[in-house]
Order: sequence, then C-alpha cells, then structure tokens
Amino acid sequence: MQTITVSRNDEIYEAFADVAQAADGTLVCTYRESMGHSSRPFSRIIVRRSFDRGLTWSPRQVVVARTEEETAQGLGRLNCSRIAACRDGTLLLIVDLLLKDTFEEYLEPGVCMNLLLRSRDNGATWEGPEETGMTEGIVPSIKELSNGDLIVGLTEQWPGQRGTEDFVEVQTCYLSADRGRTWEGPFKVPDPGGSSCTGGPWRLNEGDFAEMDDGTLVLYMREDGEGLSGWKSFSGDGGRTWSTPVRTHMMRCLGRPSVGRLRSGEVAITYRVACGLSTSLGLYVETAAEALRGSPARAGASADPEQSQGDTEARFAFLDNDRALSADSGYSGWVQLPDGRLYVVNYITDDAPRAHIRGYVVGREDWYLFPEGAIRSNTPLSNNPHYYDKAQQMALEQQRWVDERDWSRRVPTQEIR
Repeated sequence: MQTITVSRNDEIYEAFADVAQAADGTLVCTYRESMGHSSRPFSRIIVRRSFDRGLTWSPRQVVVARTEEETAQGLGRLNCSRIAACRDGTLLLIVDLLLKDTFEEYLEPGVCMNLLLRSRDNGATWEGPEETGMTEGIVPSIKELSNGDLIVGLTEQWPGQRGTEDFVEVQTCYLSADRGRTWEGPFKVPDPGGSSCTGGPWRLNEGDFAEMDDGTLVLYMREDGEGLSGWKSFSGDGGRTWSTPVRTHMMRCLGRPSVGRLRSGEVAITYRVACGLSTSLGLYVETAAEALRGSPARAGASADPEQSQGDTEARFAFLDNDRALSADSGYSGWVQLPDGRLYVVNYITDDAPRAHIRGYVVGREDWYLFPEGAIRSNTPLSNNPHYYDKAQQMALEQQRWVDERDWSRRVPTQEIR
C-alpha cells in the first residue's frame, strides 16, 4: 500500500474527504476547511484534482464558503461534502449547510440546507450551489442509479423522551428523476426489530448505497445507539421503501460508510472504526451474494443473516490508524483505478497538529491474497492434509475467471468510469 499526502496545511483543519473519477480519468477530491471538527469559525468546501491517478494534486479550489462574518450573521456553516461521477460525464457535489448553532437546536425542524453543485468539465469549474429543498437531514451521500435516478441519503435527528439525552437518529433517502432539479422524499428506513442492547434508541445514520445487478439497493449505515456494528437495509423499488435493517459484519461502524461496487461486482466499504478513543480507517469487502444476504426478496433462497463467521463471504482490513492525542479520522471516499487498485482518501490528524487529507493506493494483495471476484474460506482441518494444494487450485480457477472477464463492463454504482 502506498500512502500519499493529498493536502496538508498545519494552520487549517482539513476534514471529511471524498473522491470521484471524472470521465477523462481525472481524480477529483473534495473536503472541508475550518479550524476544528466542528465547522467553525469559517467553513470552505475545497476541490483538488489529480491528473496522475492521485500521485500529485493541483492547488486547492474553493467551490463554496462561509466566512466567519457570514456564519455570525446566521448564514450557516458548511459541513460534509460528497462527490459522485455520472455516466453523462457530469460531476455532482452535495454538501449540507448547517443553519443552527447548538445541538438542542439541531433537534428542531429545518436544521439545514443541502446544496448541490455541478461540474461539466471534469472538476475544473463548478455551477451552483443550488438549493435542493432537503432541509431535515445532514451528512449527505449521493449516487446515480442504473436508471439515471439520483439518490441521496440523509440523517434526521429528533428529541427523544428525555430530549437530548436519548435523541433519535433516522436514516432517510430522497430521489430525483430529473438530474437533481426536483426531489421526492423523504423515504425513511425503519429501525431494527427489537431493542438495542443498551436499552436506548436506535440511531441509524450516514448511510450510503450499492445497487446490485438485479436492481436491489443495499443501504449500509452507521449506528450509534449500540455502537457495535454497521447495519444494512434493502429496497426493491428504487429507494422508496426499505426493509427492516439487518446487522452487518462491519465492526464498530461509527463513521460515514463510503460504499460502491468494484468492477468484479463485489461491494467495498471504507468507514471509521471507533474503539475506545481510537479512530481508524477500515476497509470491508463482501461478495454480491453476501451483500444480498438477509434481503427479504431472497429470504427463502439465502442463508440466515446471523450465519457463522466461517460462512461469511467478506474480508476486513485496517488501512490506517490515527495515533494523535486528539484522534480524529475516518470519513473517507474511494474509487477503483483502471488497473483494479483502489484510491482511497481519508482525513486524519496522526502526526500533524491538525487534521489533513491522506491518499492510499490499495491493491487487493494488501487485504486478501486471492484473485478478485470471490471471497472464500479454506480452513486447514486435520482431515484435509492437502488444504494448501486445494488453496492453489481454488486460486487458479478464480484467476481463470478473472482472465475471461470484460473489465469494460460497468456494474451499478461502480466507483470507476
């Protein structure tokens, strides 16, 4: 794995990174500048571009900003930007503009505006921002679906029975059939069945999407009520209704998942792994079959979602760990490069005085020594003394599958052009 500094300014707090790959191969990274984790006293959404697959990055470009004076006047604070590449070559950048100041106020209606910007020249210039009319949700995600619809995920926050002490978070989705000019929603994801292990409310939030070959949408979400794992929910009607969520194997998912499909059809997710006071960047990859496990449409044909670990077609790896006293990292984005490697962007403090943006070039060999397209187990049991020979044969068979693939074929929500 190769690590690259995308941006570092020790006088500025650079956070909440995402990346897209433009039609001409340019990598476009977005993140927010402020003076801390919260978007104060000013906030700026930045774009940088790379023309050499992420090895070097262009000077910063401010695409939307709020000065300290504008924030003091009640004009809001910019929070988390996300970026997506569409099949027609357009790049879309969405960011939530926070209009309130205190956490209590964020449990009231009309907490923000979600703004949309567009680039038609591979990130060189940007049009907007446009107000989307989505005012009840923060920390957006955005994807283009195979039918051309746009889908956005947002997090609503509401007071609980004891106000801020047991506040509730709800994952919602919005859809646009006209390239983002108008939006339909919110379409809400239900809570998991039963009670959380803490006895408190469920807090599903910050979800992102993968579309499977059969059109099923899988929404992977952070959950803060228990804080034990990520969850996923399924939609068979393009994002209008969602199933009761099921637990994933994404341990300690307490930071925005960044979800997409690899060229092989596998689903890859980078997210913040939070354990104690540590924040780390994790990579979780599962097969398409594993992604659909637990879907109501496949309940009769697939294994129980609470299957044993040995049957799980998934792998996990740590990509980075924030060693700083004030650890703050793990909001990330990624694309798959034409050679199959992943380019991941992440914000992290680590050995710097303030958070900055790192890039990582991640090969499959960095997290799994087996050809792409399958995640299998070959346990060396005592009654199978030739397990190593079997492993070699499995790898050869999978490599033949890889060699026969047409890698120009796109799959839905694929993070590559």
